[in-house]
Amino acid sequence: MSSCDAQAQPGSAQSSQLPRETLPPNQSVFRAITENIEDLVMLINRESKWQYASPSHAVGVGYTPEELLGKDALCLVHKDDRRAAEQAVRDILRDGRGRLVILRCWHRDGSLRHFECRGAALRNSAGAIESVVVVSRSIDDRILSEEKLRSAHAETESFLQSIPSILIGLDPEGRITHWNATASHVLGLSSTQVLGRMIENCGIKWLHPELGLEVTRWLQTETVHNSDNLAYERNGQIRFLGLTVRPISTPAEGRCRFLIIGADVTERKSLEAQLRQAQKLEAIGQLAAGIAHEINTPTQYVGDNTRFLKESWDAIARVIECARALCQESARGSASNERLQELARLAESSDLEYLLKEVPHAIEQSLEGLQRVSKIVGGMKEFSHPGSEEKHAIDINKAIETTITVARHEWKYVADLVTDFAKDLPLIPCLVGEFNQVMLNLIINASHAVAAAIEEGLTKKGAITITTRRSGIWVEIAIKDSGTGIVPEIQSRIFEPFFTTKAVGKGTGQGLALAHSVIVNRHQGQIWFESEIGKGTAFFVRLPLEDPSPRHE
Repeated sequence: MSSCDAQAQPGSAQSSQLPRETLPPNQSVFRAITENIEDLVMLINRESKWQYASPSHAVGVGYTPEELLGKDALCLVHKDDRRAAEQAVRDILRDGRGRLVILRCWHRDGSLRHFECRGAALRNSAGAIESVVVVSRSIDDRILSEEKLRSAHAETESFLQSIPSILIGLDPEGRITHWNATASHVLGLSSTQVLGRMIENCGIKWLHPELGLEVTRWLQTETVHNSDNLAYERNGQIRFLGLTVRPISTPAEGRCRFLIIGADVTERKSLEAQLRQAQKLEAIGQLAAGIAHEINTPTQYVGDNTRFLKESWDAIARVIECARALCQESARGSASNERLQELARLAESSDLEYLLKEVPHAIEQSLEGLQRVSKIVGGMKEFSHPGSEEKHAIDINKAIETTITVARHEWKYVADLVTDFAKDLPLIPCLVGEFNQVMLNLIINASHAVAAAIEEGLTKKGAITITTRRSGIWVEIAIKDSGTGIVPEIQSRIFEPFFTTKAVGKGTGQGLALAHSVIVNRHQGQIWFESEIGKGTAFFVRLPLEDPSPRHE
């Protein structure tokens, strides 16, 4: 119970000591205003007693004006707010200076109500301050809304802090406005260290050579901007971030803020590289028997030719030795008929005419075989190399030729392979090893499709055609086969990881998934296919003529 309840109850003698008519001049105007507003209006005399209370007190604090007149004007104020209220009244009585205060007051029902109170001095005709007018407005709804807003904000903040992804907020100039716990954990900087600082100079040791330009691209994006493999250093180790920048419009401010979502992708990059290398070695392993056969064939005829040369050498050496002796005798002027007859006999017995024809041919054939072996080994070496993370300008036609050589044993027994390469192609920026792997996967798939068509009796021997051409800002590669085709029901799943139409143990379902990832994600290119049942499939690959990714110089 408030002190006002203890001082007087309704109907007590004390409650009628000061009638409501004790009002200042122009009381009719004053009453017309105060009795028709929801705000609480009170008049306090210099002894801090209630001199007037508007009818709205009955609703605001549960007491009628008659119950309050003559009582301590601050009897309903919460004890913790009383000092502020007393000081406000003293300030007005002393120099007429009023100010706004927030007070908690007791309602008759025992609940606390919040009021926004503002006082003003009331002066007599001589100009002296004789009382204080206080207007109080209930702000419980506002307080409740603010509490709900704070609660919602705290809940949202807790939610954002618990998200396992990096979340960073930027203002339109690129200053950091939000920094969640994951960002602190990953990047090693607390929110207090970075808030208000520019993202490029916030304490992260960026290794990206043109981060300023990259941030400018973020702040200019109107949709979504992806930044992959942003290098930075932490604890002496080079690491990488993958970030997505999304603009967030704030119509009330008329400005656009930005939300950065991302993660440290260092381990993922390492695993992806390992997966690509494993898939590459798996393909080489599958080709091993065929490659061994391809090497064995030229090796055999090189060996046969070498043995032929060895076996022929004794006869050739005897003819040469006899001819040399004849030359020496002729030089002395004493060449004998016996020596001439011996030379003729050796030439006839060694079949010299045959050797003169076959030895050069054997040597030429051996050199061709060695060149073929060297080409196959070089192709294998190129494919088994882990490759580089930097793009290099390459001759696309030559790279495809190398792949055709490595995969020769896969296609030569089932298809005739024809190439139609454009001669005017410029050098194309590529990740060489990964591009070769894509070509290998597509050629092997084409070979298997043709082999399946042969098994089904659709053809006796198929065809694979590989073409290259320039198409606007792209170079386009097409690999067409005369295989069985792809049924429409599964065409939408062709590039899914681990999806394969081959029998168990025949395919891992990684070849086309890796091809899609390499062409689209690593080269910012395009890959698609067209297929007709019973007639074959054509895969198309497009690579940009210029590297669209940021330069790392």
